[in-house]
Amino acid sequence: MKVTLIGYMGSGKTSIGKMLSKQLKFDFYDLDDLLVTDQHDSIYNIFKKEGENSFRKREHLMLKKVLKKNKKYILSVGGGTPCYYNNIDLLNKFSKTFYLKTNFYTLCKRLYLEKKTRPLIAHFSKKELFQFIRKHFSKRIFFYEKCFLKIDTTGKSKKDIVQEITQFIIS
Repeated sequence: MKVTLIGYMGSGKTSIGKMLSKQLKFDFYDLDDLLVTDQHDSIYNIFKKEGENSFRKREHLMLKKVLKKNKKYILSVGGGTPCYYNNIDLLNKFSKTFYLKTNFYTLCKRLYLEKKTRPLIAHFSKKELFQFIRKHFSKRIFFYEKCFLKIDTTGKSKKDIVQEITQFIIS
């Protein structure tokens, strides 16, 4: 089985994905990490040098490559991945997609604390970050809602979230 975790940045896709892969003994892939390795450059630099359209094309091609793998894995994708080209349809066709549905307040809090490690939002004040997330998130939720299953992460530990996803996978 192929499992893909989707959701807005800061929703925990990578950390949950790593824990889930260990528990299920599946390989783990992070699409952003695969792109960085393939391009020998950071996501931030790719965006800056080539623009978002070029980045999204590269991301789409890498996603298609990963989805062709004939083995069990957990895949974490960037927050925007499902929203471009036909990526959400590809993800749903070739994997079980789990949307880590994280409330707006939690996303704002996490991203504000992590903004120094996230170049796309590093320059925002607290108010600007809040406005950016609200606008950005509202454009993406349509795609996230097309998932196989929504996992509400509110008030849950990472361990609880992993256990909830595991129950759907093994049943």
